[in-house]
Amino acid sequence: MKRIFLFLVCLTVVLILVACRSPSDSLKPKEGQPAFPPLGQYWVIDNGCHFRQETVETADATFEQLRQDRIAEVVVICQTGVVNRGSLNDELIWTRDWGRWAGLGDKEDERAMIWLIRPDVPPEEDRVTIEVSLWLYWYTASDYTSVLDEAANYANWDDFDGVLESIARNTDTKLRELVEKRGSAE
Repeated sequence: MKRIFLFLVCLTVVLILVACRSPSDSLKPKEGQPAFPPLGQYWVIDNGCHFRQETVETADATFEQLRQDRIAEVVVICQTGVVNRGSLNDELIWTRDWGRWAGLGDKEDERAMIWLIRPDVPPEEDRVTIEVSLWLYWYTASDYTSVLDEAANYANWDDFDGVLESIARNTDTKLRELVEKRGSAE
């Protein structure tokens, strides 16, 4: 009887620990992909694009205003080493998992958008990628395709400051336009 009681107590403790664990605790990049970089002072992470400080600060101010206006949390990550390693869309999987790992959005407002710039891949491998959370269902591929295309054009010419400026300007404009059409940020 004591063994059963002890077993049930241990099982309960384990279940509580598993339930309380943050989802980000178990998220890791796939084997062969770079470690997830932490979000630092800015909404922009630069691991290979060598952005000018002025460009980072301008983009960061734009993204911070989008967050304060409760429209979306937007992050731009420039990261080398994120490559397709045998399956399609490894860069999208890495980007999605980074967003979960970083805990973008809060429980009430999980609207997040992550732009990934991969400066070390050839242009035909999509140097610029976007991952949009399910809660931004009203920001569709038809809305961001032109933003993605313009950013990719800059990336194909190795103008990574142009990529960041383009993403910040066009994302802000498009999101605000859509919010205005909808009546308010939900």
